[in-house]
Amino acid sequence: MKTQTKKQKIFKGRSDSNGEEAEDKDVEEKNQKKKKSKKNKDNLANRAKEITGSMSGDLEGDLVDDTEFCAWNELRLHPLLMKSIQRLNFKEPTPIQRACIPAAAHQGKDVIGAAETGSGKTLAFGLPILQRLLEEKEKADRITATNGEVDERIAPRELLRALIITPTRELALQISDHIRAVAKHTDIRVVAIVGGMATQKQERLLKRRPEIVVGTPGRLWELMSSGEIHLVELHSLSFFVLDEADRMIEAGHFQQLQSIIDMLPMSSGSINGHSSETQNGTTVSSVQRKKRQTFVFSATLALSADFRKKLKHSSKKAKFDGELNSFETLSERVGMRENVAIVDLTNASIMANKLMESLIECTEEDKDGYLYYILSVHGKGRTIVFCTSVAALRHLASTLRILGLNVSTLHAKMQMQARLKAIDRFRVDETGILIATDVAARGIDIPGVRTVVHYQLPHSAEVYVNRCGRTARAFSDGCSIALISPNDASKFASLCKSFARESFQRFPVVMSYMPEVVKRLSLAHQIDKFLKKDSQDKAKKTWFERHADSVGLELASDDSEEERVNSHKQKKATAAHLKNLQQELNSRLSLPLQPKTFSNRFLAGSGVSPLLQNQLEELAKQRLGQTSNSVNNKRKSLLVMGQDLVEPLQALQSAGPEAHLDFKDIAEKRKSWDNIRRKRKEAKKRQREERRKQKKREKVARCAANEAKLLE
Repeated sequence: MKTQTKKQKIFKGRSDSNGEEAEDKDVEEKNQKKKKSKKNKDNLANRAKEITGSMSGDLEGDLVDDTEFCAWNELRLHPLLMKSIQRLNFKEPTPIQRACIPAAAHQGKDVIGAAETGSGKTLAFGLPILQRLLEEKEKADRITATNGEVDERIAPRELLRALIITPTRELALQISDHIRAVAKHTDIRVVAIVGGMATQKQERLLKRRPEIVVGTPGRLWELMSSGEIHLVELHSLSFFVLDEADRMIEAGHFQQLQSIIDMLPMSSGSINGHSSETQNGTTVSSVQRKKRQTFVFSATLALSADFRKKLKHSSKKAKFDGELNSFETLSERVGMRENVAIVDLTNASIMANKLMESLIECTEEDKDGYLYYILSVHGKGRTIVFCTSVAALRHLASTLRILGLNVSTLHAKMQMQARLKAIDRFRVDETGILIATDVAARGIDIPGVRTVVHYQLPHSAEVYVNRCGRTARAFSDGCSIALISPNDASKFASLCKSFARESFQRFPVVMSYMPEVVKRLSLAHQIDKFLKKDSQDKAKKTWFERHADSVGLELASDDSEEERVNSHKQKKATAAHLKNLQQELNSRLSLPLQPKTFSNRFLAGSGVSPLLQNQLEELAKQRLGQTSNSVNNKRKSLLVMGQDLVEPLQALQSAGPEAHLDFKDIAEKRKSWDNIRRKRKEAKKRQREERRKQKKREKVARCAANEAKLLE
């Protein structure tokens, strides 16, 4: 019994000691967890203090008045976003931003938005994306500080969260720059994926796992189909944005967009009633499916009343297998959820409120002259000249460059780097001239564009609206000038009918300047003709001939000595004639553009005005060579004698009331012009027939004379 009790006591003592040790270990683990959670809380608090401190310090250093930005407080944006907004000096939100941000950022709704160009649609969907990503990150940090564990379900890291698709490369780069500027004080990464750039470089950018990707359908689908992991993993996608959606549903465009949309996991409760449970072998939770928001933005919006009800009440519909041939089909295919916020801020006239439209009626041959007049007499501010064909663009650019104007070109056949450089040059130059096709009509935001000139009319009213939208942006004013030839009369009449416009203001042209303009243009066209012929001759030469010319060697040819001498003389005469033309043009360009009534003998019979005196002083400095070469290479600010550069908008405002357009008169002018052209063609045809008959008669006469000689 004693031995048993001792054993029991020994066992009991061991068990008590083990229990005490276990209790001590539990207490130590609890204390360590408390210390760890306290440390995380302290770190989170210190981080918040650093952020707020840096914000207050930066804002105090910038001396920003919060009262100027009080309108943004209603939208309840994150402090880091407010800091960027104040740094970018956005005084107040635009109407599209006021309408979209609360519905998207705080109510979590899908949005279909439409507003005029330049109304701030980029931030209308960019700010809600950044707001939600920042809120999720803060929530995940709080849970991590409390539990000591990272919850990837709330804020997935290094996964694609937002995919933004645009129709043009320039627009994609512009959107990425805007969102990156607003997200400067965050660690959210934004990458642009567009065509025309090295695929390897873009793959390296995607390896950094950016949260936001902005791209065009072609390059995005190219990388997706090649198995790019970051673009294929769409189960964590929280935002899908289609900007300029009306452009992407045109027939024959962007077939890759349908393939990208088919890869998206459908949102729970989408209006077509379909959902996806798996994505690339990964089970997608219902929470993640419900989280994805879809934004569809456009400059115009055409939705039927039935479809608006469908969007509100989420009525189910069969799956679409056809093409994205309408705005409604596109909205259903992307998986819009119920209770969609529809924001339509387009006005009845579609155009910007402060845009002044005008026209100049002229022949097709006189378009160059009127354009040169506008750029010379009214060349203040940035100007975009739109053409419909690349051939017309190249002809116009070469002519204006010969006339001494510094112009940039932009069209779809250019390499992407060249297109970006052209936009950058135009953006930097305050009096820059950009000659572009309709590739520049969509979404490009360049501040300070004062004038848009339609050298050739677009093929549709929608493109005309987008062209005019490059000016009068963000509630500023601007001017649009259309050059209308008799061939364009019917097309322009249909444009006016689509906008319900019956009156149009004619742009004021001082005709006394036109004789000098015509002389300069005639010289420029002759020089351009010689230069083009020379370039064509050089292009026809073989590789061996070009290199022989470069080293000064003469190649043996089958031509006779007389033919070679005549060819040499002809080339020499052509070079001399070209040199004379260039000298004459340079002498005319060295003088200010003067009206025909300007007197060189009696410069100031009624006194010299301060403006004229300043111009004469600048002319004297240029003659004496006191100005630097860098200044001379720039576009001259002194172009019109006795008159300062006046914006086209100012000239229009002082031109008087609008003129009523008589479409019958336009149609009659077109008919008369067609009759004149037809008569000219018939006259030329008769002349060719007469010459051919004359040559035939002469040939018969020569044959008869030869036969007579033989008989003799």
